[in-house]
Amino acid sequence: MLFHYFKIAWRNISRNKAYSSINLIGLAVGMAVSFVLLLYVYHEFSYDRFNRKRDRLYLAFKNQSNNGVIKTKPLSTEPMAAALVRDFPEVEAAARTNMAENSLVSYGSKRLKMSTIAADASLLDLFSFEFLYGEQRDALAGPSTIVLTSAASRALFGDVDPVGRVVQFNNQYPLTVKAVIKDVAGNSSLAFTAMISWETFIYQRPWMKDAGWDNYSFSTYVLLKPGTSMERVNAKMRGMLAKYDQANKDIQPFLYPVERLHLYNEFQNGVPSGGRIEYVRLFLILAIGILLIACINFMNLSTARSEKRAREVGVRKTMGAGRVALVKQFMGESVLLSLLAFLIALGLVAVLLPVFNQVVGLQLRLPYDNVLAWLAALGVTLLTGLLAGSYPALFLSSFNPVRVLKGRLFTSRASVRPRQALVVVQFTFAVCLILSSIFIYKQVGYIKDRPVGYEREGLVEMTVDGKLFGEFGRFRREAIESGAVADAAMTSAAITDNQQGAWDNRWPNQLPGEDKLVFDCMAVTYHFIKTYGLTLVQGRDFDESRPADSTGVLLNEAAVRLMRMKEPVGQEITWLGVKRKVIGVVKDWVRGSPYEPVKPAIIGFVKDWVGNIGLRLNPGLPASKSLALLQSVYKRYNPEYPFEYKWTDETFSQKFDNEQLLGKISVGFTALAIMISCLGLWGLASFSAEQRKKEMGIRKVLGASVAGLWVQLSREFVGLVLLAFVIGSAVSWYFVHRWLAAYAFHTSLSLWAFLATLLATVVLCLLAVSWQALRAAFANPVDGLRSE
Repeated sequence: MLFHYFKIAWRNISRNKAYSSINLIGLAVGMAVSFVLLLYVYHEFSYDRFNRKRDRLYLAFKNQSNNGVIKTKPLSTEPMAAALVRDFPEVEAAARTNMAENSLVSYGSKRLKMSTIAADASLLDLFSFEFLYGEQRDALAGPSTIVLTSAASRALFGDVDPVGRVVQFNNQYPLTVKAVIKDVAGNSSLAFTAMISWETFIYQRPWMKDAGWDNYSFSTYVLLKPGTSMERVNAKMRGMLAKYDQANKDIQPFLYPVERLHLYNEFQNGVPSGGRIEYVRLFLILAIGILLIACINFMNLSTARSEKRAREVGVRKTMGAGRVALVKQFMGESVLLSLLAFLIALGLVAVLLPVFNQVVGLQLRLPYDNVLAWLAALGVTLLTGLLAGSYPALFLSSFNPVRVLKGRLFTSRASVRPRQALVVVQFTFAVCLILSSIFIYKQVGYIKDRPVGYEREGLVEMTVDGKLFGEFGRFRREAIESGAVADAAMTSAAITDNQQGAWDNRWPNQLPGEDKLVFDCMAVTYHFIKTYGLTLVQGRDFDESRPADSTGVLLNEAAVRLMRMKEPVGQEITWLGVKRKVIGVVKDWVRGSPYEPVKPAIIGFVKDWVGNIGLRLNPGLPASKSLALLQSVYKRYNPEYPFEYKWTDETFSQKFDNEQLLGKISVGFTALAIMISCLGLWGLASFSAEQRKKEMGIRKVLGASVAGLWVQLSREFVGLVLLAFVIGSAVSWYFVHRWLAAYAFHTSLSLWAFLATLLATVVLCLLAVSWQALRAAFANPVDGLRSE
């Protein structure tokens, strides 16, 4: 019997090729889009799942009160790992790491910049790295050792075992390759291409050996013993600094699960408040919504052809077929169509996935070797078939055989109402997507247009490598003389980076407790303001002709306001434990999130605390010419290093990556959702035209014009779209308002966005239904009245 159902279903599909093709395309597109989004959602949820000990693996964070608000950062001190192992019996192991740095690794004539971290040997026990060459016990044993990923090893040595070979690190230190591990997964929170031992790191930076409990520049990974409660350990850690660092005992260290780092990475007042999970949930809702739209489209197209199937139902019921048997038959057709759509969807996914990967910057692929993924996909396909076929099967199987065989199928227009409701649901979703896309781009544009406080155009930055540490002055002069740049300055970090902070700052008339406030800080050398195009409000920049400026600082306007200084220039403050004189005030500039207010900042002259160079290209030359001249100067100082730089405006634009990604995906999938929705509307128009065929014939005989008939058939659909617009606008206003409220600076909910959406949806509606409306209006009235 099951075979018989599928045979009849195949005959119906073959007999109605045009209808079946439209149904297949709508369902296949909906499934393909949903599968692509579900692949992305799966990738996001799979972060750090490769670690076999992930349920016991944690990262140390710190909560620190700042001006009444608790700030949370994934930072810890150098001694914390040893203290945790020593003082906490619940801790099985702990490991220190530093922030990843781009380091030069050379072998023979090959020189590559690699993302490098330093770590304790115990880190290899915490994470599940797969060793391809070498042994884990030797990998980070002692100084002068390095571990490479397989991609780094192939780039330097080719497809050979490199264990025992010696590479040059930063053109100064010979390191022995002790092991090669499989490339770190793209969905790992800990990313690197090379790893050196902690002893090697300290040997290269002897001043870090004495880094105490007040230097929060490191990461500490912790493995708890089986059965240990994270909450209990965190409760004990609250008193940790009272023992080791009385001066900063108000800082609260705590552990946070590594497997939650990627999705739940935002904290508000010291409490987890979401993060990337919000976007992932949104994409999941988008996947489900588009699949639901495709199912609704299928229902409308199926019921639109009800008159052509009515006599078949009547005959079958007259011959003794029960309703259950008819439901099974129609459900079988639906499932067969969904299976065919699944095959087409796989082809569409193969086409869409490279484009989607380019947009999101990932390397997602179809999981050909994952049996569970295929079973899940088939499960979704069968569920789609059952859901899409449920209403048509129940509707068609409900026909009265006597009435349909007499040609009287519809008794009232009430039978169209369920399909009208489905179209309203489709277009409500489409309206929400259109409005969301508009306001996402409007918000990004609003923030981008805010003054950033410095001149981004023509500004590039590079890391301080090799001889530039000691010979920057000469390098700057030669770069200016060559015509490559107008000016250059050394800084501790990029102008867009605010990862450095300092507390225990003191100033005149300071109130109790204000020494605990955290200021952004930046170490710079001469020519800082001119190079970056900052606006000097008071005082001057650091001047080489004034030796006393080496103990000076600049403040931004936010710092002046916080310190309540009326005449800041000439005032003396204490910064990093040293008394310094304020020599100038600069206008606030955006360093951290452009969505948040500018934080108080202290800019101090520290010649040795630098790692970044800012260069203002010569505005009188094309950028390509300036960079070519700059490269020739750079190679005279660092011939072994690759010439690498970053445009500051591009770095700043990366701050909008999440919002721009959301906008791009919303626009693309909004277009697809609208296309599928219009197919559903076309189906309902077809259904309505069949139902009102006799009415249209009578109107035409009585003298109705084609335009009048077109209006008569189209207005009910325009009404449905208007209803969908009202519902969608209300839903969008609520959620977009909540989304914008999370930003300190945000755009407004403009009326023009709603009017533009209304116009777009009405035009799309008319385009979708006009074919059926005009077809009915031009039809010969005799064909509609013949049965009378």
